Amino acid sequence: MSEQVQASVGQILREAREAQGLALENAAIRLHLMQRQIEAMEADDFASLGQPVFARGFVRNYARLLGLAPEGLLARMEGAPAEPATVSPLPTPSSRSWLTSPWLLLLLLGALLLGAIPVALYWWLNSDVEESPAPAPVQHSRAAPAPVPVPAAAPAVVPAPAMEVPLAAPPAVLPEAAPAEPAAVPPAVPADAGAPAAPVPGAAKGALHLEFGADSWTEIKDASGNMLLRKLNTAGSSVDVSGTPPFNLVIGNAAQAKLTYNGRPIDLKPFVDVTVARFTLEE
Repeated sequence: MSEQVQASVGQILREAREAQGLALENAAIRLHLMQRQIEAMEADDFASLGQPVFARGFVRNYARLLGLAPEGLLARMEGAPAEPATVSPLPTPSSRSWLTSPWLLLLLLGALLLGAIPVALYWWLNSDVEESPAPAPVQHSRAAPAPVPVPAAAPAVVPAPAMEVPLAAPPAVLPEAAPAEPAAVPPAVPADAGAPAAPVPGAAKGALHLEFGADSWTEIKDASGNMLLRKLNTAGSSVDVSGTPPFNLVIGNAAQAKLTYNGRPIDLKPFVDVTVARFTLEE
């Protein structure tokens, strides 16, 4: 037990990987990192991984891959003090991601609505036309019994309902019941229940600032998956985005872009694949 406590972070990671029979190359592929970065972590060479925030993010993801608890390893890291934000690489987007695009779903839904509205309108108009002639035969059938002389006895019975008419006076009681219902309206208590929901907008606590030295397509999502920014930024422009971390970022021409998170500069070089940087900024 004492030997395990004295083991370094890199030694624990290496022994866990070897115990699972996982090669360095396979670990690098699964983490979307380079093999030299895996070797640096196992050698406790965290300084070569860039800023401490990146080193902690790499160790956190590597520990999760090996089934280890990352908190204990992060607390024992040397040269990588705690930071409010950690970074982990984003998975490579699938070539079929367009199939789940919300724009495609909205387009299909719009097409269905455009096709359904005319059909529903046509059915509704035809149903009115078919129902309207139906009362006509009923009136003719009632016209036939009209000549029967028997209804003559009906007038003698009519006075009896006249006696019942005064009994209709009780409806005066109904107006009293009507005000009783508005009295129950005060359960407008939900208006009070809505008051505590006001603090929700204050959940945003992450501020991003980007400056572009060249044209760059940029996408930024917050913790809920909401798209905060998705556009082509021209050279010489800048943009500020705030929301709830962690943030998922995709930055084109990353070598010509500068990023600060809560006033702290972030180095994009470790995450650049060809010209595009994909990574996650955690709280």
